[in-house]
Amino acid sequence: MKKTLGLVVPDLSGDGGVPAVARFVKDAALRSGRYDLRLISLSMSGNDECSVLMVRPSSFFKGVRTKRGVWEELNFTHVGANLGDFEFQRYRSRDALKRCLSGCDVVQVISGSPAWANAVLDCGVPISLQVATLARVERRQRDSTSQGAVKVWRKSMTYITDRLDNKALKSVNAIQVENAWMYDFVRNLNQGRDVDIKYAPPGVDDHLFCPRGSASKEKGQYLLCVGRLSDPRKNVNLLAEAYALLSKRSRDNFILVLAGASSPPSEFWSKAERLGILDRIKFIHRPSQDELIKIYQNAYAFLLSSDEEGLGVVILEAMACGVPVVATRCGGPEGIITHGADGYLVSMSDSVAMASHVEQLLNDSSLRDAMGVQARSTIEKRYAESVAGKVFVETWDRLTGSE
Repeated sequence: MKKTLGLVVPDLSGDGGVPAVARFVKDAALRSGRYDLRLISLSMSGNDECSVLMVRPSSFFKGVRTKRGVWEELNFTHVGANLGDFEFQRYRSRDALKRCLSGCDVVQVISGSPAWANAVLDCGVPISLQVATLARVERRQRDSTSQGAVKVWRKSMTYITDRLDNKALKSVNAIQVENAWMYDFVRNLNQGRDVDIKYAPPGVDDHLFCPRGSASKEKGQYLLCVGRLSDPRKNVNLLAEAYALLSKRSRDNFILVLAGASSPPSEFWSKAERLGILDRIKFIHRPSQDELIKIYQNAYAFLLSSDEEGLGVVILEAMACGVPVVATRCGGPEGIITHGADGYLVSMSDSVAMASHVEQLLNDSSLRDAMGVQARSTIEKRYAESVAGKVFVETWDRLTGSE
């Protein structure tokens, strides 16, 4: 008889890493054939229509509510929060959520930071948590650049959330992390406690994301970066600096292609204009999946310039397409890339090193091809969906006694 898995995710509507991981875990559960899926999303904002809000007195009479929706052709239930104007309240338990999870045999939480797991700790079944990073790490840049009262408020919310991050990590039954530093942090925090901790990044569909066929034409004359480029953590200014250095050294007319759901901020375009590279940068807004795969396949190299990445799913997608990656040492990439074998790692904000490694790849086709082959091999051995998904299914089996 199938067990029931409650899959709890803060938000399913975005284009970021959390919905991507949720999609992967959902597919792993369905592919196993051993679990029925109950999908729950939680309130993430202070104006959620299902929440009780201080700024909306009428909501006090309605209480925390739920609503139904469809995601990835599956029904899900969205659950509001009590006093959801305050961030830390969204991490708390509520009866409406308990009712949604009633009858589940195990709960899997997918979140950017651990605090979200607090909402389900008292549901009476084993809790498994897949998490990318810590709130204080994720918000480091945001909190440091805020001003005045906003800075005080944000830092206080980060302090509270950090406490709740630690509480969740010391309370759940199993934890899956996406990078080495988070693995070490979680192990140290849980010394002496019986908890199942695994390095378990999400996988990529290596049948969908694959190298070009041998009959394909020449690659496009471009370097590539894909992501939510408006996010300050992506540090797209580093891309402009590295590309400007590369343009001075290289006689080839390589352009820089950027793709994603959001354009880089205005300061990036101003910087590009000052550096004299504005006319050599192309932005593709929200490419379809087919378009995205072709963009990956035809790139000479993939660049990631972030200051913080829990993992970096775009790295996996590029490598699956046989494209070598040059990435900053910002957390996730160090666990994926073997420096000098399937890509290169550079220090954060080191535009000179990034430009130098890209230049190596552009000038040496044998090196570029060999790294592309090795990148693909890395994905097949460690990050293909069929391989990476087993860790989650095996964890649920242990927690439910189904081994």
